[in-house]
Amino acid sequence: MVFSKVAPGTQRAYTYAWRRRVEPWFADRTIASITTLDVEEAFAGWSGAESTKADALGALSALCRVAVKGGFIPTNPCIGVDRRRQQSADVAGRALTREEFARLLDVLPPTGPYRRFVLAMVYTGCRLGEVAGLRLSDVDWSERTVRVLRTVSPGLSGETAVGPTKGRRDRTVPIVDQFLPVLREAAAGKGAHDYLFTGPRGGFLSSKNLSRALNWHRNRVHVKQFAPGEPALHWHDLRHTAAVFFFDAGLPAPDVQALLGHSSLQVTQLYADTRRLAARRSIAPLSAFFGSPARGHQSGGENAAMTGTDLNT
Repeated sequence: MVFSKVAPGTQRAYTYAWRRRVEPWFADRTIASITTLDVEEAFAGWSGAESTKADALGALSALCRVAVKGGFIPTNPCIGVDRRRQQSADVAGRALTREEFARLLDVLPPTGPYRRFVLAMVYTGCRLGEVAGLRLSDVDWSERTVRVLRTVSPGLSGETAVGPTKGRRDRTVPIVDQFLPVLREAAAGKGAHDYLFTGPRGGFLSSKNLSRALNWHRNRVHVKQFAPGEPALHWHDLRHTAAVFFFDAGLPAPDVQALLGHSSLQVTQLYADTRRLAARRSIAPLSAFFGSPARGHQSGGENAAMTGTDLNT
């Protein structure tokens, strides 16, 4: 099944979702017989992460939209599907701390295209494919900005495809002081339409060849470790890191949304980690409140007279 009007990366995800989930579930059904309740049952029965199941739902919905246009069905049964609410992913918890970022710098090569590529992800907050798609012509040296116009991703058959960014919206990111020398190194000797962050031989870098070159599956555990059962550090976590750093630097949420290219402010707010910040701000005033003599006991421990007393006597 071909989804010709979607981006190459999405097309690949939809095709995979169709073959693994939608087709086995609905292959023996006519499209006119599929109801919203059938789709809800399928969604609940599909295996995989929420995002993977959402791809399958998107693939089925795209097919149903065509059927509606063709007059085969009156409405799209995928609209109004009641999905079981999931707890929001702790994307801020996937981000590196500043100490972990320092460890990342230690495991990277001291110089070269692989180090530049990784630093570009952290300093700009761009997705891996967006960094791969940056050209020298996208850089405005006088304004200290870079326009993010395209992304590089595997196509339907695994070939490299250059297409629009996610959501098909371009955006502009700043060139911070620390990123400026990295960008100058990447631009050295290149023409206006050359790609900036290529591999040593001038080809596109992907998550696979970047991981292989940096021995990432072995080195990433020296950067950040997660609780048992959680996925290991992923390249996309560097985008999460940039988002948290933007908030820690004091940028307002609308600015962070613009820099990251999020479709909604609600998505951006996931990185603000407002609960953690609220808890941190509360320490001093609450300590002062409970520390007042009028508030009674100041601690939960035993008093000095009971220290060493056997409570069983």
